[in-house]
Amino acid sequence: MNFNFKVPLRRLLHYAFACFLTISAHAQEVTLQEYVDYALKNNQGVKQQGFLLERNLYALKEAKALFLPEVNLNASYLDSRGGRKISIPIGDLLNPVYNSLNQLTNTSAFPEVENVSQTFNPNNYYDARFRTSLPIYNAEIIYNSRIKKEQINFQQAELDVYKRELVKEVKLAYYACLQANESVSIMQNAVSLARDNLRFNQVLVKNDKAIRTVVSRSENELIGLEARLEDARNQAVNAIAYFNFLLNKPLDSPVSLPRQETQSLLPDQAAEGKREELTRLETLSRINALSVQLARSAALPKLSTFIDLGSQGDFLRFNNDTRYYLFGVTLDWRVFAANRVQHRTKQAEMEVKAAGAQLDQVEQQLLLQTQTATNRLGSAMQIYQASKSQTGLSQQYYHDQQKLYREGQLLYIELLDAQNRLISDQLQQSISYLNVQTRAAELERAKASYVLPN
Repeated sequence: MNFNFKVPLRRLLHYAFACFLTISAHAQEVTLQEYVDYALKNNQGVKQQGFLLERNLYALKEAKALFLPEVNLNASYLDSRGGRKISIPIGDLLNPVYNSLNQLTNTSAFPEVENVSQTFNPNNYYDARFRTSLPIYNAEIIYNSRIKKEQINFQQAELDVYKRELVKEVKLAYYACLQANESVSIMQNAVSLARDNLRFNQVLVKNDKAIRTVVSRSENELIGLEARLEDARNQAVNAIAYFNFLLNKPLDSPVSLPRQETQSLLPDQAAEGKREELTRLETLSRINALSVQLARSAALPKLSTFIDLGSQGDFLRFNNDTRYYLFGVTLDWRVFAANRVQHRTKQAEMEVKAAGAQLDQVEQQLLLQTQTATNRLGSAMQIYQASKSQTGLSQQYYHDQQKLYREGQLLYIELLDAQNRLISDQLQQSISYLNVQTRAAELERAKASYVLPN
C-alpha cells in the first residue's frame, strides 16, 4: 500500500516541476541583455554603490560651501556675585570739594557721596551678536575641495567596477541556469529511454525470451536515473534562485531560457575598453598628489575677515547705546610646529609613490588576465566542438546497439554501456557549452568591452 501511494505522489511532484521548467522556458521571452539591464537597475549592491557616490557629491558641495560667508549667532548672559573688586575713592575726592561749595553757597546742594567698590565680574549683563565671517585666502580649503572632486571620480570608478563584475556574474548565472535546464532535459530523455528498455525487457521475460535478471537490472538502472534526474532538478532550482538573487527578484521567479543551440558561440569582437580599475588607481594617484599639496598648505598663512552686529548691556535693555558693530581682519600663520608639516608632507609623498607602483603592477596584471582569458576561450571552444562531435557519435552508436539488442544480437549490459556513454557525452557537451559561455563572459570582463549604461 505504501509503495502504491508514494509512486504517484513522486510522479506528481516530478510533473509539477516539469511544468515549472516548461513555464520558465516558454514565459514571456526575455533576452539576456534585458536581464543584465534589469540587474544594473535593481541589484542591491549597485544601489549601495550609488548611495556612496551620492554621499561624495554632497561632500563636494560641503567643501565648496567653505568659500561662502558663514553667519553665526552668539549670545551670552552673565550674572555674578562676589569675586575681585576695585575700590574707587569718589567720596574722598569729591566730598571736600562739595563741602566747600556748600559753605560758599550757604546751601546743601552738594551732598556727600560714598566711596565705590566695583566688582570685576559683570552683573545682569548680556552680549548678543551676529558674526559674519569670510575666508579671503585659505589654501587648505582649496585643496580639500579638489580632493573631494577627485573622490567623486574615484567612487564612480568603484561603481563601474561593481557594475562590470555584476554583468559578468549575471551572465554566468544565466548560463548556469541554461546548463542546469539542459541537464534536466538530458536526464528526462535518459529516464524515458530506461523506461522503454524496461518495458521491452518485461515483454521479453513474459515471452520467455530473457531471464528475470534483465528486468531487475532495468529497474535498478531506472531508479538510478530517476535519482540523478531529481538531483538535476534541485540544481536547476538552486541556479534559478541565485540568478533571481542577482536580479533582486523573488527567488522562485520564472526565468526565460532558450535552447543551447540557439545561443551564439562567436567570440567577443567588441573593442577593448579601459578598465575602471586603472581609472580608479589613476584617480587615487591624483588624490595623493593633492594630499601632498594639502599637507604643505598647512604652513601657509590664512587670511579671513569678519563683521559683528550686536548689542550688549544690562539685561532686557536694547537701544542706540547698546547696539554696536565690529569689523576686523584676522591673519593666522603657523610659525613653528616642530616639523609636523614636513613629516606629514613626506607621508603623502610616499603614498604617491606607492600608488604609482601599484598602478604599474595592476596594468601588467590586467594584460595577463586578458591574454589568459583569450587563451581559455579558445581552448573551451575546441573542447566544445570535440564534445559535440563525440555526442553525435555516441547517439548513433546507442541507436545501433539498441537495434542489435532488440534483434537479440547483443547483451543487455552492452546496451547499458552505450546508454551510459550517451548520457555522459550529452552532459559533457552541456558542460563544455557552459564553459565556453563562461570563458566568453570572463574575456568580456577582462577587456572591459561591455558598454555600461550611463
